[in-house]
Amino acid sequence: MPTLPDRRAVLRVGLATAIPAAAMVAGVAGPAEASTSAEARTPALREQDVTRWMAAYLKAWQTKDADAVVKLFTPDALYESVPGVADQTFNGHDQIHDYWTGVTAPQAGMSGRYGTPLVSGDRADIEIWVTMQVPSDTDGTMGWVTLIETNVLKFATPTLCSRNIEYSRILTGKIDPPAGWGRR
Repeated sequence: MPTLPDRRAVLRVGLATAIPAAAMVAGVAGPAEASTSAEARTPALREQDVTRWMAAYLKAWQTKDADAVVKLFTPDALYESVPGVADQTFNGHDQIHDYWTGVTAPQAGMSGRYGTPLVSGDRADIEIWVTMQVPSDTDGTMGWVTLIETNVLKFATPTLCSRNIEYSRILTGKIDPPAGWGRR
């Protein structure tokens, strides 16, 4: 059985660098050696690809443009607005379009910003900070909320997302992000 790095080494240098080193010691193929020819042909995802994608996503949200949103996704994309909840998981352009049409319809005054993405291979994690008005559950009057969210994205190409998983928290009121928010 191969020797794995100790816990302190993993925490110090990061799991991404410690595990491939252990795999090399064990003689197991690392991520680069295990890639398929299709993956090798996929252009590398860059930070600016993710920020451009997220800027388009937030603009589509602000303008309630479900057609623009689905153009950011592959035809068979998986979109999980609440991970693991079946009625909040949407497959393909039609379901994503329907979800976006419904969820953005009652919103007003949406404003969003994004942080610096973390990119690894064809995946990216990016924080967003959104404020908007939504109707009250009790009397329908509009009130401000702040949505703080991290999107875990998988890209098929530098411009098309094949999977979006959202982890979010909604706070009452219009709240500005703290100093330094969104930076690595």
